[in-house]
Amino acid sequence: MKTVVLLVKNGIGFGHIRRAILIAEAIRKEGRLRPVIVSQASSLSLFRDTAVEVVNFPLLHRVSSAVAEDSYTAVLDRLLHRLDPAVVIEDTYPDPRYLSLPALAHRPRLLVMRRLDGTSFDLLRSQGRFGAYDAILIAQSPEDFGREGHSGQSVAAVQGSGRFTFVGNLCYCPSPAEIGQMRQRYAPAGERLVVVNGGAGGDQMSDGYGDRLFHACAHVAAQLREESSPARFVFVTGPYYAGRALQETPNVTVRRFEPQLAALLAAAHVAVIKPGNNALSEALLGQAQLVLVPDVSFMEGLDEHAARIAEQYGGATASTDPVVLASHIRASLARPLRTTRPAPNHGGLATVIRAIDALAQPSRIGIPLRRLMLILIPGAGQSPVALRGSLPRALRGALIIDETSEADMTAVAQIDTEASKPPRSRAVLLGGDAPRHPPQMIADQGVQLLISRDRTAPGWIERWQRLAPSVPTPVVIGSCSIKAVADGEQLFYRALARLFDTADPACAVLDLASLPSTSAIEDYLTRISGWLESQPVELVLPESLTERYTRHSLEL
Repeated sequence: MKTVVLLVKNGIGFGHIRRAILIAEAIRKEGRLRPVIVSQASSLSLFRDTAVEVVNFPLLHRVSSAVAEDSYTAVLDRLLHRLDPAVVIEDTYPDPRYLSLPALAHRPRLLVMRRLDGTSFDLLRSQGRFGAYDAILIAQSPEDFGREGHSGQSVAAVQGSGRFTFVGNLCYCPSPAEIGQMRQRYAPAGERLVVVNGGAGGDQMSDGYGDRLFHACAHVAAQLREESSPARFVFVTGPYYAGRALQETPNVTVRRFEPQLAALLAAAHVAVIKPGNNALSEALLGQAQLVLVPDVSFMEGLDEHAARIAEQYGGATASTDPVVLASHIRASLARPLRTTRPAPNHGGLATVIRAIDALAQPSRIGIPLRRLMLILIPGAGQSPVALRGSLPRALRGALIIDETSEADMTAVAQIDTEASKPPRSRAVLLGGDAPRHPPQMIADQGVQLLISRDRTAPGWIERWQRLAPSVPTPVVIGSCSIKAVADGEQLFYRALARLFDTADPACAVLDLASLPSTSAIEDYLTRISGWLESQPVELVLPESLTERYTRHSLEL
């Protein structure tokens, strides 16, 4: 049985490990592949309840960090060579140390990426960190991804490169029976349950977040107990919690680790949590009133994200100040259960498994033909539809400009002779000056590709885009402009040969307007069609160029 290796992030969090276990257990249940999780977590708590094979490396504290890292990398490489994975799955965000491991060279790679703030995503993209992956599955919906404030270039890369797929949020969805068990365990008399969780309990910046959060909530719990409030508190500190000891009281239960945290959050009336990706996703599936207490985060932008979530689903954002927390917890206890919540993403995990299966299957590897997007400008008095109807076989994949376009921006379309009008174009051929329209208007029309009439795009195109950036940002490419000349097909052949020396895929604009008649156009096209049939060239649509150039933007 082929092996799939899941390389999980290590640090002070647990969400990435819980997501990896969720995926690995689904792979194991399918029975076609053998999942193995490779980790370096400080706590083994999460792994104790799974049947998935786990290799957890120890943290080497007694040697310098450089020696420890080199030792870990060397042993990890030998382990991966022995496992011989058919697919390598990385989690959360790209890790540069995996890129240079000889055992992983040229193997199919998949990244399951949780939400990143716009700045962090843009930085990783501009550094070329996404270029090593065959597929990247974003654990968000397209709508939620759009709310992160990503740059136009990043949105274009996600939409046009063919590497990214939205699979929706991935988290465990507890059953009604599991939720009922948690209520019975922690609030057996039907008390209103307040669950407090700060993730795995570690501190991103050694700022004592966990200590401040739990002791502030302990203060609130003591106040409510003095007032004879029936509310019960459950503190799930996480195994990495290093703050002052917490005392259990008649209305406070302390757990270092709760294996059924998702069910406990769903059973709560109030969830006071650090809004990390996994815990927040699980809390949102339940009906608890949310009190979100952001901490310093790595590539998540928790303050902004918490504010968006509170506005979208209801709830409040707070600090670890006891007075602030007391106000929000009291108000939340007085409210009914939250009714606005996302639907469970039952199909997301299945999409992930299908992507893994597809990469694990042996495929026939081939070297692609040279790709050419050929744009034809009709002759004088010749309509695009008439030109389309007269094209020889080898030119039927060519594009024809839309004669109804404006002078400074010509739409490019593959016109169907059966259609009453050409389809909306995904590419436009720019004139010699900046269009009158702003870039966003063009992007909103579905245009993904801007074609300059020059081999290299002139500076005004970049300035026009930069002065009013659009989301997504259309890809800009240069083209080779060729004027058709009667009995001058050799000029066309030579132009394409030179073009392919520097560009693949390539774009050529063939202007037929100089040919004297319709019959001359047909003769010219017949001759170049015969030549193209003998060449290792395939004609492609704008989507192919958009995909290639956006992929290139991931590999810089």
